[in-house]
Amino acid sequence: MPAARPAINMADREPQPPFRFLIPIMLVLLIPLMHATALGDVLLRNNWLMLGLGGAIFSLFMFVSGIRLQAGERSEALGMASWSLLIAYLLHQFEEFGVDLYGNLNALPAYVNGQLAEQLSHTPIMLTEFSVYRINTLGIWVPFLLAIWAGHRFPWMGLAVAGLMLTNAAVHIGLAFMMREYNPGLATALLLFLPLSLRYFIVSNNKTDAGWGAALIGIAFGLATHAALPALTVRLSEPAWTAEMVLLLAALILSPVVGNLLYRLMARKA
Repeated sequence: MPAARPAINMADREPQPPFRFLIPIMLVLLIPLMHATALGDVLLRNNWLMLGLGGAIFSLFMFVSGIRLQAGERSEALGMASWSLLIAYLLHQFEEFGVDLYGNLNALPAYVNGQLAEQLSHTPIMLTEFSVYRINTLGIWVPFLLAIWAGHRFPWMGLAVAGLMLTNAAVHIGLAFMMREYNPGLATALLLFLPLSLRYFIVSNNKTDAGWGAALIGIAFGLATHAALPALTVRLSEPAWTAEMVLLLAALILSPVVGNLLYRLMARKA
């Protein structure tokens, strides 16, 4: 009779190596580069949703495998919280543009465009293939990846994307109450966006000196972004890139980091 194998004490397992900050930075640089090249643009436009879903599944696997963000000797709690926000948003995008709860494919553009046509006749605001994939890959993926990299160093980046997520949840929930019906993205907004964005604000308040006032600034950023979304959608609908498109997206992505730098500079002078 073979000898029984000794039980493995889970507490004795060697800690997993920390997730390297180089990975999100490489992705931050790769995504705009793909948009800037003809082949990359076509590949990303046709496959961005499945790439995002694959990234969400892989990230979840990394989470359960014990991989953690770490800055030197310190666990990077804000980076980890931002990482959970990105995973939630990738799953949210799949509900909106992949398969919704009713099994409809790419349901959000048809839903939004139908509501716009019904409520606002002759409106120039329409979700198109180009505006959808540009906003979701550049306007969402890049800021959320930057928030993972920024962590405690530039906490305003994470506060901005958490505010963006919370206000997006509010839009989905408010629309559901107004129309008395499900809209694509509502389930993940309720189940993921609300708890994870609020959790981020709690972690930020506990781990930094930013305070709840900074959380309100993050929510204000989310509100301002959603207010600018109709104009941004119109500008990004054209196939060819323009200087105006680049400047608008750069302002959207980098404004929290710039604000954080200015805040630090003023704090040092005070």
